Amino acid sequence: MTDTAASDDAWFYAEGGQRKGPVAPDKLRELLAAQTIDGDTPVWRKGLADWQPLRTTEIGTQTKDTPPPIAANHLNNGFVWALAFAPLAYLFVDVALLSYQNSHPAGGEFFDTFLSPLSWLVPVLTNAALCLVDTEQLKRAGYSSGWLTLFALLLAPVYLFVRAQRLRQTPSYGFVWIATFIASIILRAA
Repeated sequence: MTDTAASDDAWFYAEGGQRKGPVAPDKLRELLAAQTIDGDTPVWRKGLADWQPLRTTEIGTQTKDTPPPIAANHLNNGFVWALAFAPLAYLFVDVALLSYQNSHPAGGEFFDTFLSPLSWLVPVLTNAALCLVDTEQLKRAGYSSGWLTLFALLLAPVYLFVRAQRLRQTPSYGFVWIATFIASIILRAA
């Protein structure tokens, strides 16, 4: 077995802001075929002056057989805008739950057991669903999801900013999410 690190054909690639490798050229082709990386992924190997997009290398010739991702301005941003305004919608869920609790004071145990978890379960599940549907849409448009899926499941606002960066868009929907989140907190306190 050859030592990839010592080999002149060992490649490094960037993923999630970190240097990965060394990997053999075949492994890089596998990652490309699996859409873990794409033609825009920065790569480097011995002999290259600096990191360059994979599509400009001999391995990147594989990317010439596939069309580039759809231009970001042609994507449907409906799901991310729905996600951006979602904190205000969750406020209505809280108001409805509190209204139910106030109108049924004798049902305290029922509320605590079944309805109270809805105040956090509805936002978590809705955020995850909107983000996951959007990542699938991006994948079909030719963008590798990679870290986006992880952020989609963990933190909606981070997902919005990472998505905007990945698509080279202004993160307007991320700022709207922050504003609606702050507004929902203020309205809850009122």
